[in-house]
Amino acid sequence: MKRHTIGTDPEFFLKKGSKYVSAIPFIKGSKHEPAMLPSGGTVQRDNVAVEFATVPAKSGKDFVDKVKDCLKDTLDIIPDGHELVVEPSATFEESELTDPEACEFGCDPDFSAYLLEENEKPWCEDSTFRSCGAHIHVGCLDDKKTPIVGLEFLMEFKGKIDTVKAMDLLHGIISTVLDDSLAATKRKELYGKAGCHRPTDYGVEYRVLSNYWMKSPELVMLMDSLTKDALTLVSSGKLRGILDSITEYILQDVINNGRIIKATEIIKQHVEQHLSEDSKDLFELCKDNIKKYKTVKEEWGL
Repeated sequence: MKRHTIGTDPEFFLKKGSKYVSAIPFIKGSKHEPAMLPSGGTVQRDNVAVEFATVPAKSGKDFVDKVKDCLKDTLDIIPDGHELVVEPSATFEESELTDPEACEFGCDPDFSAYLLEENEKPWCEDSTFRSCGAHIHVGCLDDKKTPIVGLEFLMEFKGKIDTVKAMDLLHGIISTVLDDSLAATKRKELYGKAGCHRPTDYGVEYRVLSNYWMKSPELVMLMDSLTKDALTLVSSGKLRGILDSITEYILQDVINNGRIIKATEIIKQHVEQHLSEDSKDLFELCKDNIKKYKTVKEEWGL
């Protein structure tokens, strides 16, 4: 049986020594004209960050390989003495923010799966604050652009909304435990609230997570495995009962405010029994290693 497709468009900061530096002078691609990478993905500057986009993957291994290839291609562009870093948010010196592009925020609107309306454009009082996300693009079309049997719900409004809520329950709650840094909490004040998404013509773009899951291949594998579990939850009809047990209000509150203790409780009481064995094993592995990950180059063997 064919499975979903998955892709991502993660953002990264550049550092030179201990200083965050703008990527604008070094990256040719822009939002409107991304630059092609040798591996088939694209790269662009996004405000002061570096962003690449993978082509859709058809398996967990394929997804990891495509992320790794894009990482390698992007690192080849970065000048010597600079480092690509996985951090959810950071503060830049004003001298790095003089280019007009450094003051451009957001592009197309995104939406709330709970309010069923467009999210307000974020505004931050601190003009030197920047953040990075890594969105998950979930697709249901085969090579002939035909909906895959069993995933047709991803082409419907309700199916897209249910998928986002299922991903909040799995990806969002699990990431509350794994992505618990102050930088992650600060990002949530502006970006990545529960339910944040964009409907697409191939499925949905889940926009809640920071870039933390780019730290290692096993985290990428976990996100792919959780996506499969989330789609199974939706297709099985079990999602509504779980959400009613937790309440959507609490689900949003836990994700938006980084409530780790409550997230752990939800995982044990409501989530664990709906995870595949792969997801359970990967979650435990990532939980054990999350504070031990080194640089992007080291973890990805680049």
